[in-house]
Amino acid sequence: MERKITQLESCHVQVDVVVDEKAWKDAQEASFKKLAKEVQVDGFRKGNVPEAIARRHIDQGKMLDNAINSLLPAIYREIIEQDHIEPFAQPKVDVTKISDTNLEVRFIIVTAPKVELGKYKGLEIGKKEAKVTAKEVNEAIDELRKQNATLVVKESESALGDTVVMDFAGSVDGKPFEGGSAQNYELELGSHSFIPGFEEQLVGLKAGDHKDVNVTFPEQYTPELAGKAAVFACDIHEVKEKKLPELNDEFVKELGRGEETVDALKEATKKDLIAKKEGENKREYLAKLYAEIAKNSKIEIPEEMIKDQAESMKKDMEQRMAQSGLTLEQYLQFTGEKEEDFMKKLEEDAKRDITNYFILEEVGKKEALEITDADLEFEYAKLAEQYNMKIEDVIKHLEKQVEQFRHNLKMTRIEEMLIRENN
Repeated sequence: MERKITQLESCHVQVDVVVDEKAWKDAQEASFKKLAKEVQVDGFRKGNVPEAIARRHIDQGKMLDNAINSLLPAIYREIIEQDHIEPFAQPKVDVTKISDTNLEVRFIIVTAPKVELGKYKGLEIGKKEAKVTAKEVNEAIDELRKQNATLVVKESESALGDTVVMDFAGSVDGKPFEGGSAQNYELELGSHSFIPGFEEQLVGLKAGDHKDVNVTFPEQYTPELAGKAAVFACDIHEVKEKKLPELNDEFVKELGRGEETVDALKEATKKDLIAKKEGENKREYLAKLYAEIAKNSKIEIPEEMIKDQAESMKKDMEQRMAQSGLTLEQYLQFTGEKEEDFMKKLEEDAKRDITNYFILEEVGKKEALEITDADLEFEYAKLAEQYNMKIEDVIKHLEKQVEQFRHNLKMTRIEEMLIRENN
């Protein structure tokens, strides 16, 4: 098999292949025999039709397509293995010449992005120190108290933050619509779980009150209701307010977090908030650092790779939406976003992610940073301690993903090195 390799622009390689005549004829014959087994002609049993008659009943184009497809995997594998081409997307394949005795095929293969790394050390990005104020600690603890609050009936008028128990029936143009009514429904005023403007109109009501709530459905809503005016007849049965537990040692113990006193809870909360801010600061810093390194570098990414990654991100997002009973079409309706704008944003994110990944890869090469077996053993020991497991159980659990684990650890080490080497 003859091959001619031509380097193209934008990380593409063209491989022109002249298939051996014998291999091509053998593939055609094998294709014919396979199709001949399915030929049915009156007077002959299926699979026993004479060759001359069978050939008249077999679609020539289908036979050639099957023959070509039977050869392509082995040809492509040989290109990858013998010509040391590393593909990063499915190749484009065209037949450039075909006859009974000749077959020539052209592969356009997408290869790894080209990276000419610029300055990646000594950059002034601006690291932030994670600081937490006493006010933030108190607000976090107040949120804990709210999460553990009890609802008690109140006789006075409803206010934002209260919960009303009500019956409601919605109508558009005087006609009820599906999903527009409920009985003994509990709604927290100010939770923004209903149509904009709905909850605010229930402020100031008492048990036994009736209220007609007038709202307009958002333009980004289900098509049958979008932009329409609606009236909800609401009958209030109860008004409940939150009663927060007192902040004392008893409350702290009941949380079951491990702290015994209010002071211990405050200290633990402060540590949690600092850890959260450190994570946020790190992500923000790395985003700026990657952008600066990319600005100093020349990075050429094939368009196919960006589109493939964007499609993968889209499918992942659709799966997560499906778990909440939402489709992408519904999401776009609610947000008012056009699908082409949505995909453009995904492609921008995909390009950024791919760029950052190959920056890490190239830095790893320049720094000759590798993960040794001793490094793996150390990480296994850390995981064993963290999850209270035996090291051998950790190793067994990760044995099928050990190379991915090693690679992820390498990426983390490179990232840590970049943080150390820049300000």
